[in-house]
Amino acid sequence: MPVQSNNDWDPLEEIIIGTADNCVHPTMNKSTHSFIYGGEDYEDIKHFDGQPIAQWIVDEANEDLQGLEDCLKGLGVKVMRPDPVDHNQKFSTPEWETTGWYTFCPRDLLLPLDNMIIECPSPMRARYFETRAYYEHLYRWMKEGTQWINAPKPILTDDNYQLEDRSEATLVNKEIIFDAPNIVRLGRDLLCQVSNSGNQLGFEWLKTILEPKGYRIHVAEKYYSFAHFDSTVLPLRPGLVLLNAGRLSEDWYPPIFKDWDKIWVGEEDLHVPPANTGVAPCSPYIGLNFLSVNEELVIVDEKQEQLRRILGKHGIDTIGLPMRQARSMSGGFHCATLDTKRKGTLEDYFAT
Repeated sequence: MPVQSNNDWDPLEEIIIGTADNCVHPTMNKSTHSFIYGGEDYEDIKHFDGQPIAQWIVDEANEDLQGLEDCLKGLGVKVMRPDPVDHNQKFSTPEWETTGWYTFCPRDLLLPLDNMIIECPSPMRARYFETRAYYEHLYRWMKEGTQWINAPKPILTDDNYQLEDRSEATLVNKEIIFDAPNIVRLGRDLLCQVSNSGNQLGFEWLKTILEPKGYRIHVAEKYYSFAHFDSTVLPLRPGLVLLNAGRLSEDWYPPIFKDWDKIWVGEEDLHVPPANTGVAPCSPYIGLNFLSVNEELVIVDEKQEQLRRILGKHGIDTIGLPMRQARSMSGGFHCATLDTKRKGTLEDYFAT
């Protein structure tokens, strides 16, 4: 069956779960520094260059992903995995050479929208060919009727990044660049965040593809510059959204949600997992990176006890599972999965 996924709350039927196998610290260059370590000084991260990630971290991460797979299969969800890739292998373009990184986060580079799937143009050189791990699935979906769209490949020269003013996004507006989790799917409305992992030009290109199909693109700027939006804005069902109080406030949030009920969660409500790789490649808010099975059930890190209580007060049940290396691997349950089929149709939740 072709891809069919329009939001994060329709009943989940089919999903890809990533893997920690063969992962490495990517080659250190301006793209890696900008995307993963935008808040760090280069001297503090240069020693990671192309180094393997400790095997015990990989093993724990894979154990937890297997636990997620077992849980989802028990809920009747079809689970797929990526093909194996050796990310330690170097590759190059005429402009640069790099190793890969990982296939832990299938969410990052593939954007399912209704019966389409878009390959996204990552800001990281190390991820240039990462989607090849999903080509078996992509070709099958295409043959089943999915429209497979590949965004233009950026060249990713050094002048795509600025690291002088860290109060601003480190990604400049030179080429079409965006990751899929910069985009919050709300049926016919897409909320697109300008940050270190997605620029205005990327969303202008997305408009040319999607507006003729009846989508509305809402660009979100200046909320915060670091990477993705899926630990900041988390729609739970039509009319209810969870917002990150550490990045947003009652006077400062995307106006598309002005008529929705809001759950506010801050860092004080979260367990912060350790960064066992040394310098953390993601924020303390990774605990908000949970996966919705349907409008009434989400899968969360079992350590997030206060978050589970907060969700329960709003009629949302939780399944707690271990995700011990979320901060080390820069991905929680949402990042480490890609929901390719949900039971539902393309709806307009903001019709005027």
